[in-house]
Amino acid sequence: MQTRYTKQIIPLDGWEREETFRFFSTFTQPFFNVHTEVEITPLYRYCKQHGLSVSLAYMHATTQAARASENLLLRIENGQVVRFSGLDLSTTILKDNQQIAFTHFPYQEKLEDFCEEGAEIIASVKKSKKLFNGHQGIDLLHMTTLPWFTFKGMEHAFSIGQEDPGVPKIGYGKLEMRDEKVYLPMSIGLHHALADGYHMHLFLEELGNVIKDYSC
Repeated sequence: MQTRYTKQIIPLDGWEREETFRFFSTFTQPFFNVHTEVEITPLYRYCKQHGLSVSLAYMHATTQAARASENLLLRIENGQVVRFSGLDLSTTILKDNQQIAFTHFPYQEKLEDFCEEGAEIIASVKKSKKLFNGHQGIDLLHMTTLPWFTFKGMEHAFSIGQEDPGVPKIGYGKLEMRDEKVYLPMSIGLHHALADGYHMHLFLEELGNVIKDYSC
């Protein structure tokens, strides 16, 4: 499958996760899901002050945190573990006809650049008749946003009986305002052959640090 980022094969023999990988690789549904919320007040205020899309901003922050999280860079390809040098994201966009489109957003270092390009991509895809738009390789994060309601849990569709490359699955819910703070419901699914709960913790910790960087 075509990818945008370079990759390095991680030899299984002697790998610190070798036994764990071989164990969970036999599962027909190897993902574990965590449903949580993240306070995004600094990022939210920054977006309001600079006229940026809040939803694009939290997707950018998520991708930035994932790119700094070793286990979220790992994928499974032809039975081998590979580590990508970077990640983009693919998210669902609601088109003008109320159908969804899976849409690639290239990562950019600066939030402002990402939001500018992202707005152009969304405007184009909203009028598209295609289900898939842009790059759809395994060097992505799969995201979806349900902005109409909050949630306490979310599960994703999956196929049984074929190798899953382990692309992380991330869902967002409606923002909640409590005590002058802004909270984002998140559902995060990771392939258990590639990551454990501790690595989920490290990713969320990194995401918190990214968000804090937008504090005034």
